[in-house]
Amino acid sequence: MDQLNTNQNKFENIFAGREKGFGFLDLRFHKNGIKENGKKDAKSKEDEPINFETHLNGTFTQGHSPINRAKGGVRYLVIDFDKDIDWKITKEIWKISTELTCVMSLSGRWHIYYHFDKWTSVEVAKKARDRLIEKIRKLPFVEEKDVDEDHSLPGDVADQYWCFLPYSKEIQKCYTTWGETLSKEQYEYRYKFRKHPLIVAAIGQVEGRRHKALFNVAVYLKHKKLDTDLHELNKNFNPPLPEDELQHQLDSAEKDKYDQDHLNRNLPFWIDNLSGVKHFAEEKDPPDDMWKNSEQYEDYAFNNEPGTTDNEPGNTGQKELVGHDIADYRELNIPKPTFIVDALIKAPSINFFFGEKGKMKTEFNFGMSNHLVRGLDFLHFICSKPYPVLYIDGEMDPYDIIEREAVYLKELGPAPKDFLHIINWNFQKDQTIPDIKDKPGQELILKYLKKQEKLTGSKPLLILDNLRSLSNYKENESDEWRPIGVWLKNLRGLGFPSQVLDHTGKSAPGPRGTSSKTDWANVCCKVEPEKSNNKNLAKVKITFDKARGLRPAQSKEFCAEYDFQGLWTLALGSAAASDEDWCSKINETIVKEKAYSVKFLRKLDEDLKKGTLTTEAYETIIKNHRPVSTQKQIAEHLGLAAGKVNRLMKKDGPYDKWCETHTQNKGGDE
Repeated sequence: MDQLNTNQNKFENIFAGREKGFGFLDLRFHKNGIKENGKKDAKSKEDEPINFETHLNGTFTQGHSPINRAKGGVRYLVIDFDKDIDWKITKEIWKISTELTCVMSLSGRWHIYYHFDKWTSVEVAKKARDRLIEKIRKLPFVEEKDVDEDHSLPGDVADQYWCFLPYSKEIQKCYTTWGETLSKEQYEYRYKFRKHPLIVAAIGQVEGRRHKALFNVAVYLKHKKLDTDLHELNKNFNPPLPEDELQHQLDSAEKDKYDQDHLNRNLPFWIDNLSGVKHFAEEKDPPDDMWKNSEQYEDYAFNNEPGTTDNEPGNTGQKELVGHDIADYRELNIPKPTFIVDALIKAPSINFFFGEKGKMKTEFNFGMSNHLVRGLDFLHFICSKPYPVLYIDGEMDPYDIIEREAVYLKELGPAPKDFLHIINWNFQKDQTIPDIKDKPGQELILKYLKKQEKLTGSKPLLILDNLRSLSNYKENESDEWRPIGVWLKNLRGLGFPSQVLDHTGKSAPGPRGTSSKTDWANVCCKVEPEKSNNKNLAKVKITFDKARGLRPAQSKEFCAEYDFQGLWTLALGSAAASDEDWCSKINETIVKEKAYSVKFLRKLDEDLKKGTLTTEAYETIIKNHRPVSTQKQIAEHLGLAAGKVNRLMKKDGPYDKWCETHTQNKGGDE
């Protein structure tokens, strides 16, 4: 947000515009400034600024142009809806964007406002105005002539065009989706929190809906730290509730069951309930403004950032670069990045896993996905909670996915509903996923991501397997790659992390093709096959080609083994390992087995108590149960000769000594 002279949420700053020159409603010759034919008696005056005080107290109704080129262009735009229609228009406008406000005009029709986040070039604002007009004209009850394009601003590069501002006369008020009016102060509060539809929907609530609004916002503010509270929200009800009724809602919201997951699941329904509009919780296509809230693209329709698709090449519409003193920079409340997979995959981020054809790239990423959607740790990476994944497969046989997933289902149990979605090429029109370098393919994927986000409450991790099968771009030309790279960057700006599976080149250490491919990436990992001494295991080595945002200790290469039964384990590399390394692996294996044994025995006890297991069966299982594997089984698991494990684990041998030095948990003997 740009720096304004005073409080940026005050009316005069919300509607900042031309500073010298204004229009006014002439009251000298006609009552209320309205002529006999119903037209307004409007005049203009040059070289003087608008007087907001006399405008707002109703003595002198004024307006001005939204254009102020000295400050960068435009702060707001207004659409003149030239049709006599009741307040229900607000419900349809809400579906276009919850940031739009519907204000009754002096003539009893409508002005529809959109407020930019900062001063925006006139050219960009005019394009946004035109796109908004297109959207309004698509509403079911609207005809082309119903929108007065000539009086919708900004309408020209000239800044003499103006419109009457709201809140001078009683009629000029903002309407809610329930048909209730907001005061000037409520409008200012709405402007301040316009990025939060739940709060916008709560403003102006009346008897019967106020308590629900307080509770919903209390839970929201519990997880979203905003510059407001229930006391301030209550002041913006019609009328406010007694202050002593607020504490009950605050106490209720503090209960543990109203956690972040509860909020994510219920927020769309709460917004719909408070607004009275079936919109966010519906099963429906995303709106046209596909990129809303992206850091790079605020909105396809209301795009106000320089250097985006609304600007012609070479014309950024930006007057100067924005910089901060480091002390001010620290106060910008920039959110700390969070990890989906701890110390590996950030939310949001762009990531690459690359390697030779048919050398475990897919299996490694599919294994990681199956752990992530269940909130289960993968190898040494912590997955603190279930996180949704959209896995797009461009080449596998459809049944391959069933076979690969079956072992994880057996080993890990079922994934939460809708957390792992698969898009396979075979089930698409003409058995083809549209090329991801082209806009139609990109928007279809974004549309699906948004659908899955609604189902899970979190922005899914997009996995593209693999790049070559999903696009025919020319690999060695950076210009050919750029549309895909920009798309991934825009997805990151929207909060959607991505993971690209790609092939290695013949000689280059990174992914095949242009070196610019990973310029915007956060993490790039190479997947290479390693020789395994166990014919039943596949071993891979993972090395970091790029590790932006990771510490050196987090980006060390490692090896992993897979048994094709859903179990991934860390492994030692093909280089000769010392006795100490093998002792560490033996200990890790035994500790894991003992932990599993404890879990298994607890489950047996529960089944015995429930009566689902007989006493005879229980005693038989206990008698034959071994908490840890034999030395021979450990040798098979680690891919070692049994004789070597016997030597290491003999009494007072290398393993016992290693345990004395490194851990208090020896694990156990054979």
